[in-house]
Amino acid sequence: MERSLSWGYRPAIDGLRSVAVVSVLLFHFDRGVMGGGFVGVDVFFVISGYLIGSVLLADIEGDRFSLARFYQRRIARIFPAFATVIAVTLAFGWLIYSSQDFASLGANAAAAALSVINIKLLFQGNYFALSEDAQPILHYWTLAVEEQFYLTFPVYLYLLTRLCRRPLLVNLCVGGVSFAACIAVTYVNPSYAFYLLPTRAWELLAGSSLALSEWKGFRAGHPHAAIAAWAGMALLVVSFIGIRQNDQFPGWIASFPVIGAVLVLSAMSNRDLFLVRLLSRPAPVAVGKLSYSLYLWHWAVFSLIDYRFFALSNLSRGALKIAITAIASLMTYRMVEKPLRAVLNKPVLQIPTFVGAALTIASLSIVGILVRDNFYFDATPARIASGGIVIAGGSAGSVVLAGDSQASMYGTELASLAREMGFTLNIVSVAGGNQLPGALATYWPDVSAFIAQRRPDVVIFANAWSAKITADAEPVRAALAELKGRVGHVILLAQQPTAPPAASRQGIRAGARPPFFEEPDARTARTTATASLERFAGDWVIVGDVSPVFLGRNDDIRLISENGRLTYQDSEHLSDAGTAMVRPLLAKAIENALANCSGRC
Repeated sequence: MERSLSWGYRPAIDGLRSVAVVSVLLFHFDRGVMGGGFVGVDVFFVISGYLIGSVLLADIEGDRFSLARFYQRRIARIFPAFATVIAVTLAFGWLIYSSQDFASLGANAAAAALSVINIKLLFQGNYFALSEDAQPILHYWTLAVEEQFYLTFPVYLYLLTRLCRRPLLVNLCVGGVSFAACIAVTYVNPSYAFYLLPTRAWELLAGSSLALSEWKGFRAGHPHAAIAAWAGMALLVVSFIGIRQNDQFPGWIASFPVIGAVLVLSAMSNRDLFLVRLLSRPAPVAVGKLSYSLYLWHWAVFSLIDYRFFALSNLSRGALKIAITAIASLMTYRMVEKPLRAVLNKPVLQIPTFVGAALTIASLSIVGILVRDNFYFDATPARIASGGIVIAGGSAGSVVLAGDSQASMYGTELASLAREMGFTLNIVSVAGGNQLPGALATYWPDVSAFIAQRRPDVVIFANAWSAKITADAEPVRAALAELKGRVGHVILLAQQPTAPPAASRQGIRAGARPPFFEEPDARTARTTATASLERFAGDWVIVGDVSPVFLGRNDDIRLISENGRLTYQDSEHLSDAGTAMVRPLLAKAIENALANCSGRC
């Protein structure tokens, strides 16, 4: 006979939440303080699986099961703070970030609003290696995993309890399959295992298995509960201290914090246990109640502070991070999370709650996509033949931007020039691609076909020349031969100097200071490529060497612009502050080319 799960509020669970969130905060604040603190996320998964499973089982047992009611509770619980943090982060990102990073934030915001950011992050790289200060909503991947889980879990659990004689055994088997997949996929592709639901579901199912066992009447007695509680806490401490970020996580090692969390939760009904009483103290309970807002805010605040104030001391930045995270979390909990949860949970507001959530998701998604599309211009291969991205600036002439990411980084600046100077701009450049003749997997045939059909006044080519041409620059010669007679002028933009690794926000935070110099090998490769391009300069070919803009008297790199922003996005790409410094050169070259084309191009 099943037993009721209406056990009421257990403050120790909030205490366990505080342990999880503090471990995550410490890890993100300084990985040297708690190297395995990121496994606090795994603890959260277990707690969520346990609590949601318990609530659903109580509804099923009481014949109150309702998908509409379940999702209303989920929206009321997570959505107000969820949407608030995304919206505020977008606003501050607009003020702080470079155009490229703001565009990336917009794309991630849209993915987060749609609860698919975990899938999007697969294409950005390893969680531990991403540029942290430019990914302020990276941590939303955990919420995406949970929401994807809860799309099917209520129906799964209902059918499990209604159709299976041994629901706990079946649930453990399903969790076991997910755990086996986690181990196997971690070995093959750690990022997939880290971000995807099928390889993370076992952690949530571990919590729901504990809920099922309690539903079946299991309760750990006092002696066993004490052993379970302390053994579980010991596993958590070992995990926080001993597990490290590497390519073998999650894998089997993630079982340590998961088992630890299950063991501690299994003892929660024994309120007289010392550990349960300790977790039920006012301080950990208060932190636990704030844990959701703390989790949402901390990473966004840490990222924005590190990005904007990269030159401040660690102490100053750390103080700002702590103060702003605490204030933002308290305000969000008291003014957004707590009051709106009470309002949105009202049965009479079920339909308005769903409608409001849908409209908010749609709004955040649209804003995110607009930000992505308007702050970084980069064509997809499929759009090259049709002209890529079109900026209809006017009828003063036609300009085509082609190349790889070295070209795309100028897209925003050239779009601004198109509107200012009144020419139409087609951006067909593709970051990470090759648009030179004879190269492997080149997009040149599509580029050439479009140019032949469009017959533009000016074609601007920018590439990572040092990596794509040799001294004879044969691909450039072949491209120019094919373009002759089809375009008015070609502008070959040479590469800017390559910044050393220390010339970055991360490097400066770690103590590096100007002057910064281009490494000898990179300088030699760049100047050789530029010299090769300059041999093609003539009546209709202009070579624009941007390196003087970024080199000081002693050939040191101009890393900081007049507005205090970095001129480099990374070692090999300019930020919008950097491309703005090239704007006069671009404007003059385009103006001269269009003037020379007038009436005869």
